Amino acid sequence: MIWLSYYLAIYTLPGEPLPNFQPTKDSWKNYCKKCRNYKPERAHHCKACNRCVLAMDHHCPWTKNCVGYYNFPHFMRFLFWVIATTGYSLYEFCLRASFIVANHNSPTYLWNKSELIFLAILIPMDSFILLTISILFVRCLSNQIFCGRTQIETWEYERLESLYYSKRLLPHLLTNFWELHPEFRIKKIENEASRLSTRKHIEFDDLVNFPYDVDPWSNAIEFFGSPLSWLWPFGKPNGNGMFFPKNDISGLEESNLTDMLLSLPWPPDGGKDKVINIDGVNAVEMTLKDGEQVIRKRVVDAKDPFSRSQWQNTWGENLENFGVDMDAE
Repeated sequence: MIWLSYYLAIYTLPGEPLPNFQPTKDSWKNYCKKCRNYKPERAHHCKACNRCVLAMDHHCPWTKNCVGYYNFPHFMRFLFWVIATTGYSLYEFCLRASFIVANHNSPTYLWNKSELIFLAILIPMDSFILLTISILFVRCLSNQIFCGRTQIETWEYERLESLYYSKRLLPHLLTNFWELHPEFRIKKIENEASRLSTRKHIEFDDLVNFPYDVDPWSNAIEFFGSPLSWLWPFGKPNGNGMFFPKNDISGLEESNLTDMLLSLPWPPDGGKDKVINIDGVNAVEMTLKDGEQVIRKRVVDAKDPFSRSQWQNTWGENLENFGVDMDAE
């Protein structure tokens, strides 16, 4: 099962956008200049594979392949079977080692020194593999199933949190919302934006919604398919990797401004270093021009440590560590 799932993880393509793909009106229009095609939601261009990958999770050096929508189940089954077999091997090694320790004064035909030497080597090696693969498996499982996010999207989520705690997130969200929905730029909403920018206590979850996190069961079905096929070597996801179900919060309805901000496509700040940002850290700066309120803007500096190309998470990872081609982003 290890070798079969490993083979499928290597040779199953993760999926790429259809030619002439057109994004929906409620998603960002991200054009890949290398593939000369629009990228679907959650897709990224892999630098190593030199193609856009559907629901890209990361580029795996073990498989020399991207882990994406269509081969994510194979990759997770590979990790599962490695954990199962190394765990069983460690159990047997420890049983034999405890027998030798308990019978070290027994006749030598029951055990020999070479066996003890190999156990001393294999137990730490097996334990190391079991530990590291378990950490990776739990990380992927917790991100994808319990949060509905790929590893890249988890990185994005943490980046947005850093923008929030540095008081730099709200201006991004307001700018993008006005540009996507100019019809809502009425005086009442703009006044609410001014009040929102001066509020001292507003939670991160009140501003940002990850739209693809429906619930753990739906997340598992979306990426693994039917539960009956989760351990089946040829099991695959149900969808096409270009469009995904979204939670109820992501729907746009005319209500208060914070609820409308939750409807922004992912990532809500646009996910590009060239995103227009509003001047000011703690406030939304507005001026009057020709009798209308105008927001003063600037372009984000790509060398800014909070920019998408420079920011690193707590693991010290940036997007290039996941295999993303930043030139194509």
